[in-house]
Amino acid sequence: MEPFEFLLLFAALLLGVAVTDLVASLHRLFSAGRRVAWDWLAPLGALVAFLKIVSQWWIWYSRATFVPALTWEVFLAVLARVILLFLMTAAALPDSKPAGETIDLREHWRNVQTRYWAFFLAHWVIGAGVSIYTRASGALVTSMPSGLLIVPLTTAMIFLKGRAWQTAGLVTFWAVYSIQFVGQSLGG
Repeated sequence: MEPFEFLLLFAALLLGVAVTDLVASLHRLFSAGRRVAWDWLAPLGALVAFLKIVSQWWIWYSRATFVPALTWEVFLAVLARVILLFLMTAAALPDSKPAGETIDLREHWRNVQTRYWAFFLAHWVIGAGVSIYTRASGALVTSMPSGLLIVPLTTAMIFLKGRAWQTAGLVTFWAVYSIQFVGQSLGG
């Protein structure tokens, strides 16, 4: 097994746990039936988190040139990003509630939105740092950290609590993560 494959396998297992948590949370919501007070922000946040996980894996596949810069600190940074992505995903939907208790998705999003966006931003910042570090070390990654608008937009989402702002931010990232790899193939 090549070093990059080793890293990718370990990180992919951690991302698999994030997807498992997301799917289990959805299952709990569907199973709760009428006890759920539905709202669109938490499920939209979960969808953005899922697309971010899929995008992360897609990007890793194309970054085999990253191997020469795979040092201990880069490995830890990549794992930190995976953990942040897991925490962001886990925050999107509520954990299990005692039987009979109402699950209010509007209230849930109101309680977690700051944490969700903080994890989102930290994930991007560490990724940009890894990209810059690997460029400086000579293991040229195919592109500079893209999405410089992510920092101001995500920072705004941390502080703008209004539903319209939250919806706009989530829809924007849903669109970005949905179309960024359209037409691309893993086969080259």
